Amino acid sequence: MTNTNPLFEERMKLLDDTVAGRRTDRVLTAPFFTYLPILLYDDTTIADTMKDWRNAIPSYYRYHEEFQPDLCYGPEAIFPGSALESLDCKYVRWPGKHFPESRVGFQVVDSEYMKADEYLEYAEDPTGFLMKKILPRHFGKLEGLESLDFSMAIWHGMLYTTLGSLDPRVKTAFDAILDCGKIMGEQVAADGEYYATMAQKGFPSGADLVTSAPFDIFNDTLRGFMNISMDLYDCPDEVEEAVKAATKIQVRYLRNTIKSRPMKIIGFMLHNGFDMFMSKENFERFYWPGLKASIDVCVENNVIPWLYVEDSYMQKLDILERDVPEGKVIFTFAGTNDMKAIKERWGGRYALKGGLQGSVLEHGEPEDVIKMTKEAIDIYAPGGGLMLDSDVTLDDAKPENLKALFETAHNYMKY
Repeated sequence: MTNTNPLFEERMKLLDDTVAGRRTDRVLTAPFFTYLPILLYDDTTIADTMKDWRNAIPSYYRYHEEFQPDLCYGPEAIFPGSALESLDCKYVRWPGKHFPESRVGFQVVDSEYMKADEYLEYAEDPTGFLMKKILPRHFGKLEGLESLDFSMAIWHGMLYTTLGSLDPRVKTAFDAILDCGKIMGEQVAADGEYYATMAQKGFPSGADLVTSAPFDIFNDTLRGFMNISMDLYDCPDEVEEAVKAATKIQVRYLRNTIKSRPMKIIGFMLHNGFDMFMSKENFERFYWPGLKASIDVCVENNVIPWLYVEDSYMQKLDILERDVPEGKVIFTFAGTNDMKAIKERWGGRYALKGGLQGSVLEHGEPEDVIKMTKEAIDIYAPGGGLMLDSDVTLDDAKPENLKALFETAHNYMKY
C-alpha cells in the first residue's frame, strides 16, 4: 500500500537524493540511537524496556513527534531480556537482573564459546554446529540440543534420530524455545505495528534490518576478541574456511529476507575490521570478501547498505572505493577523527552519516550545538551526500540541544 503522507514521500526523496549525491534543499538529519527516548523522557526504564519493548514505544513516538527527524528508529536493537531469561542466557548481562537498574544498557560478555580447533567443524555444518555446540553454551536451557543429531535423518536413519529425544533435557530445550517464541512473537508484532504507525506519521525507517559482517560473528559471539586476534595467525586457513561458510549463510539469509518484505536500508555494524585491529592484508583475506558479498546482495536488490564503521578505516578506503558502487551506500565512521579527510577524498560519491559530536549534544549548550551543526553543514554538505548524525550512537542528550540541532539543520543550508 502506498503511503499517502506527503512528509513520508518528502523524506524518502530526501534519502534517495542524499545517497545518490544529488543536491538537496536541506540536510537529512537523523541521529542514530538506542536508548535516547528512554533516557530523555524517563517514562520507562531500560530494564522495563528489556522486559517488553512495548513499555518504551510511547517514548519513541514522543521523541519523533517532538523533534521530527528524517528517519526513525525503534527499540528492537535492545536485547529482549524476557526472551533471554526464558532461555537462561549466558552471554548477555542486563540491568534488573545482573546489575541494579541504571542508565546503562545490556552488555555482551566477551568470552570463548567456540574452541580454536572447531572452525572446520563449523565450516562443514554451520547449522548443526550452532545447534549442538553453540546454543547449549549460550543458553542454559538449551543444553538438551546436544543430544539431537539430524545429519543422517534419511530413510531408517530418521527413526533413530528420535532416540535423542529420550534425554529429558530435550523437552526442557523445546519448552524453552516455545516460551521464547511466544515472547518474541508478541514483541515483534508490536515492533512491526510501531514502524507501520511511524510510516503513516511520515517517518521512514532508518534501518529495516541490522546485521554485521560474516567475520564478526566469530569475534562477537563465538571466539571472543582476543582469541580471534591470535587465530588469524595461529590457524588462518581454518578461520578463512569458517568465514566462507558464514558468508554463504548470510548471503542466503539476506536474499531471502529482502524477498520476504519491502526493505529500503540494511545496516551492517562493523566491529573489527578497523585499522588498529586488522591489517590491510588480513582485511582483504578474512573480512572484506564476506562483507562485499553482503553489500552486493543489497545493491543488486535496490536496497541501501548502511555501513556503520567503528574507528579508523583510512588504510582501507582504497578497497572500499574499488569495490563499493558510488551513489548506493551510506557510511557512518564512528569514533574517528578522519571525517574531514574522508569527505575531501570522497566528495559526493558516497553518503556520509555523521558530522556531529555526541559529547556536545550531551554536555554542551544550545549555542554550542548551533555552531557545531552549521560547521558540519558548511564542511560536509557541499557536493551532496551528508546525513547529519553524531560520532557515537546517541543515547543521551539535553532536550534543548536536540531542539537546537533540528531547528538549525532544518533551516540552515550552505553549499
